Amino acid sequence: MKDEYVKTYKLSDLSNKRGKAFKLDDDHEVAIFKIYDKVYAVDNICPHNHVPQIFDGYIEEMYVACPIHGFKFHLETGEQPTKTGCKLKTYEIKIEEDYIYVKKPKRKLFDFHF
Repeated sequence: MKDEYVKTYKLSDLSNKRGKAFKLDDDHEVAIFKIYDKVYAVDNICPHNHVPQIFDGYIEEMYVACPIHGFKFHLETGEQPTKTGCKLKTYEIKIEEDYIYVKKPKRKLFDFHF
């Protein structure tokens, strides 16, 4: 299966250290952040409390803190500061002509075929 990227926002639509939610498909919603000159895409659903509000999280250095319970996740790796516990899914991105594209996962959220 060929990699599929979904066109999301213009780079200029993002504010520094503020997230925006974007629905990739029926199963996946991402939170997109711009931290100075870098862009990150992570799952918008917190793996701790399963609420789709990561886009509204607080940015501290390279971490986004869930606005509900404060769990922190690294924007590049999805790991918590202790590198233990639940992990936030990260997505590959590319930028072309000022637009941010997010790589769509090959598997559905609840695809249990192995």
